[in-house]
Amino acid sequence: MKVAVAGSHSTGKSTLIAAFVSQRPEYTSEAEAYEALAADVDIVSEGPTPEGLAALLEYTVTAVSSHAGGACVVFERSPVDYLAYAAASRRMWGPGEAAGFLSRYVPVVRASVRDLDLIALVPLVRGGPIGGRPGEDERFRRRVDEQLRRALVDDDFKLFEGDTPRVVELSPSPSRQLAELIDLTAGAGADGERSRAARRSLRG
Repeated sequence: MKVAVAGSHSTGKSTLIAAFVSQRPEYTSEAEAYEALAADVDIVSEGPTPEGLAALLEYTVTAVSSHAGGACVVFERSPVDYLAYAAASRRMWGPGEAAGFLSRYVPVVRASVRDLDLIALVPLVRGGPIGGRPGEDERFRRRVDEQLRRALVDDDFKLFEGDTPRVVELSPSPSRQLAELIDLTAGAGADGERSRAARRSLRG
């Protein structure tokens, strides 16, 4: 099962993935693109530049496609994350840059998510146990979370067709997220009705 853990920055994604892989050793993990490209990507406290974000997205799309169908792998971040970061960056980027980025990359992401079986969204919880890092713009962090919900839950970019990938929002409680992710992956191969029900439950 190819799983992507999505979420705004500093929401506990890497901690969750490490705990998951320790419980499900048949899975390998793919660190987020920034860990591989940090030296070559321009990121400021307010967020990424268009060029930097494009490099991160393209790296992630390549990583997802490099694993064969049926592989047991969990990715830190989904391709959708980078659309959310672009949408959240409209106030900081130049006129038309966010719109141009989205116009270029929405079709790329739409094709890439078909290679995933599950996208698990780690929500940002205001006042929760996980806070932002020193120097991070908390308002930007919240905007990314909002845009991720619009992209994954509301499907604002029309990325999803049918039942693949399954999209599920994890519990706000970090202590429950691991059990939920284990349960979701244990259901690999469940019928399409279960997947449709999960998507409906997200959308109310």
